Amino acid sequence: MASSSVLNVSHLSSESAPAVVNHYTGFFDKKTEVKEREKNATDMVTSFYELVTDFYEYGYGECFHFFPVYDSQSFKESLIEYEKELAKALNVQPGSTLLDIGCGIGGPGRIIARQTGTTITGLNISDYQIKRAKALTEKAGLQTKCIYEKGDFCKMTQFQDNSFDGCYAIEATCHSQDPLLVYKEVARVLKPGAVFVDSAWVMTDKYKPGDPVHEKIKHEILIGNGLPDLRTEQVLLDKMREAGLEIVESVDYSLQGDLPWYTYLVGKSCFSMQSFRISWLGRMMTHYLVSGLEMARLVPFGASKTHSVLLTAADGLVASGKLKIFTPMLRIVARKPLK
Repeated sequence: MASSSVLNVSHLSSESAPAVVNHYTGFFDKKTEVKEREKNATDMVTSFYELVTDFYEYGYGECFHFFPVYDSQSFKESLIEYEKELAKALNVQPGSTLLDIGCGIGGPGRIIARQTGTTITGLNISDYQIKRAKALTEKAGLQTKCIYEKGDFCKMTQFQDNSFDGCYAIEATCHSQDPLLVYKEVARVLKPGAVFVDSAWVMTDKYKPGDPVHEKIKHEILIGNGLPDLRTEQVLLDKMREAGLEIVESVDYSLQGDLPWYTYLVGKSCFSMQSFRISWLGRMMTHYLVSGLEMARLVPFGASKTHSVLLTAADGLVASGKLKIFTPMLRIVARKPLK
């Protein structure tokens, strides 16, 4: 999954970009409570991905997620290995129909479709991400294997009961106003006996609510990633059970690599252009570039402020990883009961 060689931040006009940035950051001012963000989660997340998708694609390529980092593997090799393991957990068979909720621009779905011969429906609330997903899928020649629907994973009215052989979410359900709403819909659209895999963002048991340092780091992750709140593993497990799903296993995959999961955010000895772009130095160089282009009016005003949000995200993620108070890779495998 090679990242875009050109940073394109021009899909928002100079008139609209500042308004979208201010609208988004307004969800995180001192007066805004978690409940307010949860209530407006769809609006907040749509604004967030309208702003950051081009930066994500430039830095991460087509797959916007973390994975266990191994010293002997490249960025691409580690990423693909993680998605192979996810497909294995789904017990994917050729000809299966899978649902990818919160599919981003479709990178993981395209990898899994190539590997397994499945047909994947990607669900996304963002018009812009769906547009990018369709363009990249056509370029890859996978139009018959990967299709996309616009919709809210809390209200999947376009899908009938018992219609999918499996479902997965990769770092997506953290954007929901309430995971229970998502899990109830997943349980409804899965066929009896089918598997759901949620690769989730959660605060770990080392996180101490009320601790000023922990709270600051958590806030940086929230504002930098378009999240109404961050839950714990136990909260997600309880909500899955309440939705009628049976828990098969829950494993923190961030503990499985040779190197910390945030390694690429601080740099890695195995150099590649892709890993450089998301390293500390690469992020700063990109920020100076964007600021210069903004001053020259070659990109919309608001682009540098958007990138500043992502710099905040990276700082929070690295700090959380060093303190082990957060993981982006809690993989919960659940099954819809046969009866």
